[in-house]
Amino acid sequence: MGIQINVGDHVSPKAGFVAVPSDRLKTTQWVRTKAKAVANGMPSADVYFKTLPGGRTLTQLLADSSIWINFGPSLVEFGLGQINGKELALGPRAYKVGKWTVLATLIHELAHLNGAPGGPGSVDTRAEVALVHCGLGKKSELTSGTDDPRTPYNPTFGG
Repeated sequence: MGIQINVGDHVSPKAGFVAVPSDRLKTTQWVRTKAKAVANGMPSADVYFKTLPGGRTLTQLLADSSIWINFGPSLVEFGLGQINGKELALGPRAYKVGKWTVLATLIHELAHLNGAPGGPGSVDTRAEVALVHCGLGKKSELTSGTDDPRTPYNPTFGG
């Protein structure tokens, strides 16, 4: 089964993490499927995730049925995940931008669940760098620090 989407069948222990609303469910399902395709088709994704403090690959995280994708209706951020936890939430801001940003947010938050430090004001960029290794950013953005607005990766984003 793998990573689960909260459709009302799960009560998150994290306050403010709720079921994904029906109008966002199709996008969330697409994102989960696309994330699995990234893990299967891009060896660099698993290689990078393995280097994070949690030591798990992206494939392993996506196969973990104890991890839940929730919705965070009051999130100001694109998403929120608990380091080494089992709960993450995708926020309205990510959905407003579009499905590729929701995908990038899921991958970013999975990096946090795998031990990548972050949070408001953090200068640690390992969760965001995961996007480059998953094909959602360009190596040139990573090396130059210059943002390409055509990709979800943002080289200036910590958290």
